[in-house]
Order: sequence, then structure tokens, then C-alpha cells
Amino acid sequence: MPRPLKTSLALAAIATAALGLSACASSANAAGDASQAASSKDGSAEVLLVATGASPKPYTYLDENDELTGYDIELLKLIDEKLDDVDFKYEVADFPALFAGLDSGRFDIVANNLSATEERRQKYDFSDPYIEAQFGIALPANSKIGKVTSLDDLAGKRTYGTPGLNFTKMLEAYNEKHPENPIVIEYTELDLQLQFQNLAAGLVDFTFAERVVYDGYGPDAGLDLTFTPLDGDYLVDTYGTNLYSAYAFSKAKDHSAALEKINGALNELLDDGTVSELSKKFFGGLDVTPRR
Repeated sequence: MPRPLKTSLALAAIATAALGLSACASSANAAGDASQAASSKDGSAEVLLVATGASPKPYTYLDENDELTGYDIELLKLIDEKLDDVDFKYEVADFPALFAGLDSGRFDIVANNLSATEERRQKYDFSDPYIEAQFGIALPANSKIGKVTSLDDLAGKRTYGTPGLNFTKMLEAYNEKHPENPIVIEYTELDLQLQFQNLAAGLVDFTFAERVVYDGYGPDAGLDLTFTPLDGDYLVDTYGTNLYSAYAFSKAKDHSAALEKINGALNELLDDGTVSELSKKFFGGLDVTPRR
């Protein structure tokens, strides 16, 4: 089990003056319970501020005690154990504020199951990947949509799209190529659980999902849904989809030394099977670690 977090969880709301955006309400609640900041390992360790949206579960979330946890977070704690001269502290923010914080240099790292796309790599540095995702389509159990093998099978259907997400960009790219019969995107900021509940109720026809997110917000939440995986090579070749998630680093500061150390520790944990076991713990026995 990972040792207790060595640095405090700074789960306070992000000041509007700092980023022009409010942190999520849950982070404000958690702030009242956070302990006072502890000293770093030996007083000279480099302290890096890690930001997360605390969603989606099980990648990153607040548990029943308002403590930050999840696969992304617990992996960072394991990396932290291996590094004597790098230390992490954590802050929760709304998803759009994560990127604003990286842009400004307020945040050093974002841990939020981020796809390391080429577009994002132009703005941020990324760690080595720690997730290889399986993408697919979630449908109501009574859906009239037949077998889905490509986005062509979803033309004219309605779905949710959260601005900036990898899934949404795929839909937008599809619509640019097929303006005569586009997929209907209902842009929303609804949380994922409500999106899946509305899908089960028939308010939209389908949603994109990663397999582990679907499991957590769909059948594990008692919703009558089905999941159809999409071929990863099809998504990569057609839409340039990146199947790999990694930690994003701000380019506003020089993190090259810390990034090299973090990658070294991460790869040790991947090689010895620790990350695989952590994945199975959080994802119901599913190993999402990249093929090596």
C-alpha cells in the first residue's frame, strides 16, 4: 500500500483572480478537511504542484472522506516514494482550469487521464504513457442502433460532447468531413454520471466512452447500457486518435530534470508489474498499462 501522502492536499477553490475560473465545489468542501502543509522530504526536494479535476472516477476522484485518490493519483504517490528530491502537492480544479494553469505555469503537472495528442504536445510536455485506452460506444440496452463499427453508423444520431475532450474532437472531425449527415453534438458541461443517466433514459442516442469509465458510470452504477468497442487502429488511422494517456507538464518552467526522474521511476514501476497490479485494483481486474 502506498504510504500516506507526504505533502498536503491543497484542495481549496482556485481564486478567480488567479485563473478567472472557479474550482469545482467538491474541492472547496475538501479544503476544510485538508491538513496543514507538511515539510517536503528533506527540505530541499523540488515541490511540484499537481492539478486534477477529480473526475472521471476511477482515474481521479474524491473518496467518501473527501480524500483525493484514483489510479492517476496513487501512481504518482508510488513514483513519489521512489524519488528523494522530487515531491508532489495536489490541487483540484475545474477541467478547463487545468489547461489555463499549465499555460500560466501555476500548475506544474496535470494528472487527469489526458491523451497525449500531437496538438497537446505542441503546448505541453508529457511523461511516458501509463494508460493504453480502449474506446467504444455506449448505448441504451433498448437502442435501435445496430452494430457499430465506425462513426458512419452513428450519422444523424445525437450525443453529448464536452468541449476540448478527445471524443468531442473526433466527432467534430467527422462532421467536418460529412456535413450532409453529421452526428448531432449537444455540447454540455454535465458531469459524467448525469450524462450516462440521461443516455439510459434515452435523452441522447449514444456516448463515446473509455471502457473503464463506462464500467464505473454505467453497469456498476446500475444503468441498463451496452458497450461496443471500436477498433483502435481505425481511430488512430482515421482521426489521429491517441490511445495513450500521460501526465502533462507545463512548459512555462523548465521541468526537464524532474520529468526525466519521474519517467525513470514510472518505467521501473511498469517493468516490475506494480502499475499492472494498481490498474487491476482500480479497474476491476483490467490491465490498462501500455503494451511493452
